[in-house]
Amino acid sequence: MQNTAAFNAHRTALEQSVHNTVVDDAIRNAMLANIAAMAEAMQAESRTADATFVKQHKRRHGILRSWIVGVQECAA
Repeated sequence: MQNTAAFNAHRTALEQSVHNTVVDDAIRNAMLANIAAMAEAMQAESRTADATFVKQHKRRHGILRSWIVGVQECAA
């Protein structure tokens, strides 16, 4: 999350720089479209990483829970 926040801060600064310095409308719009596409890709990557983390956590938690239940059944 920290990396995503840092990326968004830099993205905003870059967009402002483009707005303030690029005078040709077509070039400005193309640059802003590329920045938006980069932001979209970064957000998609962040969502994918989060989903993978959650999936791995659930799998590991399930394995641990199964082991604990097995130990409890043996002890009973």
